[in-house]
Amino acid sequence: MTEPRLRLGSTEPRFDPFADGFFEDPSVQYAILRERNPVHVNDRGIVFCFAYDDVRTVLIETRSTSMERERALPSVAGTKAAAAPTFPLGLLNRDPPDHTRLRRLLARAFTSRGIERLMSSMDRHVDRLLDDLEQQYRTTGEPVDLVNGLAFPFPFRVISELLGMPDTDDGRVRALAHQVTGASDPIVTRDQLATAVSAYHELRDYIATEVVEWKRRHPGDDLFTLLLAAEDEHTLSRDELLDNISLLYVAGHETTTGLIGNGILNLLRHRAQLERLQHDPDLLQNAIEELNRYESSIQFAWRYVVSDLALRDVVLPPGTMAFVCCGSANRDPDHFGACAAQLDITRPDAKDVLSFGAGIHYCLGAPLARREAALVIGKLFGRFPTMEIAGAPVWGRRVTFRSLDQLPVMLG
Repeated sequence: MTEPRLRLGSTEPRFDPFADGFFEDPSVQYAILRERNPVHVNDRGIVFCFAYDDVRTVLIETRSTSMERERALPSVAGTKAAAAPTFPLGLLNRDPPDHTRLRRLLARAFTSRGIERLMSSMDRHVDRLLDDLEQQYRTTGEPVDLVNGLAFPFPFRVISELLGMPDTDDGRVRALAHQVTGASDPIVTRDQLATAVSAYHELRDYIATEVVEWKRRHPGDDLFTLLLAAEDEHTLSRDELLDNISLLYVAGHETTTGLIGNGILNLLRHRAQLERLQHDPDLLQNAIEELNRYESSIQFAWRYVVSDLALRDVVLPPGTMAFVCCGSANRDPDHFGACAAQLDITRPDAKDVLSFGAGIHYCLGAPLARREAALVIGKLFGRFPTMEIAGAPVWGRRVTFRSLDQLPVMLG
């Protein structure tokens, strides 16, 4: 019997990021959707998936899903579908064979050896930021903000060093990154999309007009120099170079900022887990996986359906855009057990987390992000073991990216 194809319906409940309290704790809504409506379509024809198995299927099924919108929608009344609004030639938006070629080039900077080469400077960066926070705290006696004082500047400096970027206004880059990532939200408005595209072009133009020639005058043992060489060898186009440097500049700190900030907050909120980690530092690596599972900085990923894709009792037809909720999948009791909603740094299957994606588009920078988070969290709580939250954390109001804008603490 032929499976029923997906139809636009009014089945409730449906995903609603405008609901009261969503940004403070989306897991409440996710739990309801997993139980009562795990695969559904909104009034714009976008499919949402909330259960672990469905999310993973969409992420890994390369025969039926694509990152390239033009493959799913080759024509609309004879007109070629528009490409991705930001980073159209970036690794994130390409499929093989271009994806394979680009990933092979970019992966050279994310090897274990490459990450180890960064560790000494990473160590210094963390110590300097902690020194600054402590001095501010001892001088004023007032709470310090761990987002703007640590969780953001640290990964920004790391990705800048890995890329080989010149010193720049990190506040401006952060603002542009926030605006650019808005394009990936499933509820993006026309105005927000226009702002995101404008920010993308501003960042890309800065790299094209200021950084490229500076980098040619200041080559180094970094990814930018490697990509310039690939361009000279005609294995990388100028547009591909600009899109991939811009993409890594944004993604290289946005997601890690969330991983660090969210992780610190949840250890402070779950004191018994923090004390267990302090008692047994060997749990740190698994703790990072569990913190990433419990409050993922990436809540949603997306794919375009290019051939019939069966999920549960429906078939997603070609042309469908599917948003899959990694944040919900990571707390699915059908995969992680009855205690999926609890933080447990000893969880044996924490590595099954989908925060970094799955399949061929698994996050290239995941090993680096884990090392950064482990370094920051280990040093922070080693130095300030009695630190306490000192006010309401402020969440950024984005759907795809979940991270704090402010985390005030008393260092103790």
